[in-house]
Amino acid sequence: MNDNQEIRKDPIRISLGGKRAMPNRSLDDTVVEPDEAVSASSPPKAIMSMEQLRSNYETILKAGAIYYPVAYKFLRELGRGRQGVVFLGLRQGARGCVTEHAIKVFDPALYRTPEEYWTDMGRIASQVSRLQAIQSPYIVSRHAYDETYGIGYSQMEAIDGVDLRSFLSTEHLELARRNCSRQEWERFTSTIFNFEDDRFRLRLGVVVYILRRILRGLERLHDANFLHSDVKPGNVMIDRLGNVRLIDFGRAVMAGERVTFLFGSPMYMAPETHRREPGGYYSDLYSAGLVGVEMLRGEPLTDGSVSDEEELLRTKMDLPDKLFEILPHSVRRRRFLVRILRRLVEPDPSARFQTAREAESGDDGLVVVDKQFTKAGMDAQYGRELGDYLSKLVDTRTQRVEVQPGDVARQGSSSGIIV
Repeated sequence: MNDNQEIRKDPIRISLGGKRAMPNRSLDDTVVEPDEAVSASSPPKAIMSMEQLRSNYETILKAGAIYYPVAYKFLRELGRGRQGVVFLGLRQGARGCVTEHAIKVFDPALYRTPEEYWTDMGRIASQVSRLQAIQSPYIVSRHAYDETYGIGYSQMEAIDGVDLRSFLSTEHLELARRNCSRQEWERFTSTIFNFEDDRFRLRLGVVVYILRRILRGLERLHDANFLHSDVKPGNVMIDRLGNVRLIDFGRAVMAGERVTFLFGSPMYMAPETHRREPGGYYSDLYSAGLVGVEMLRGEPLTDGSVSDEEELLRTKMDLPDKLFEILPHSVRRRRFLVRILRRLVEPDPSARFQTAREAESGDDGLVVVDKQFTKAGMDAQYGRELGDYLSKLVDTRTQRVEVQPGDVARQGSSSGIIV
């Protein structure tokens, strides 16, 4: 972090120490497990209690706005997790300049003391400084970090699209069907969706298209010496042009740093992270592999009944041997693709692909599968197809893609999605 000395003179050293799993947590939630020893880094001059910090945080959420040092008006909530809440917001600039951004407000409730909270905010501020310089069509842009009344928040690019978690659900299907002609719907179901065995899945070509772009985003991050640390469907966005973007770098860390928190979402963690062992670029690749398996299966690795971390780890240790039998028949026939997935989800880090570039465009990577699809006449303009499909989910009031639970029930005539 030498080029950020002016921002933080004592950058946090990060450690994946041997800690117990936290009880009663969702396997899809981001885990934050504080280390015993945490030191504060330049906290606000007026030291606050945790009660004051939490009160300030709740006040911001209830007000739906930030007034200082820059004014933002929250339009709606985009997402909520253990780390905080993300809003679509309008920035009120000088001379009536109004711009749209995603604003993530960081929740202090995860921390035991204000000093712990502000220490992690220091890490995030330093992280934003570095990530802001990374340019990639496969990564969301992060613009700034700031604080108001002791509460940290970051300003990011507002992507108009849908996250992969929502896209893998069936919430949007009837919504889109009502706004498609019969010919359009047949086109989408022949290029994007697959209903094999009466289960909703993405078609092979779409899965490879999305997974290659996840890997390209990881390649750019890794080239900048960052680990994402929380690759999962909810952190992958598909925008209105059909582009695939990695989002939410709240748990990204520099490679080789020692961390004071256990990062990631248990469902998508690599086995070495479960064991509290040091991770590497290969840990992100494992998570990407699980996302690929989920897209092909049409369901997560477990059905939600696994609540114990040790049991989840055992499931992952057995996954390579069981991978063939849990994949749909149409996928099993693609032996080369299955081998790639198996290599991504190997429990032994040394047996995995070692770089995202190798997995995406190497001699044994996904580019080979794409070439096989082209030779077999199975290729398509998947970016355009996804973009055209998402255009059917645009809210006529906001002119943005909207996929929310209950959208179909709120829909009126077929000419508009939400009334």
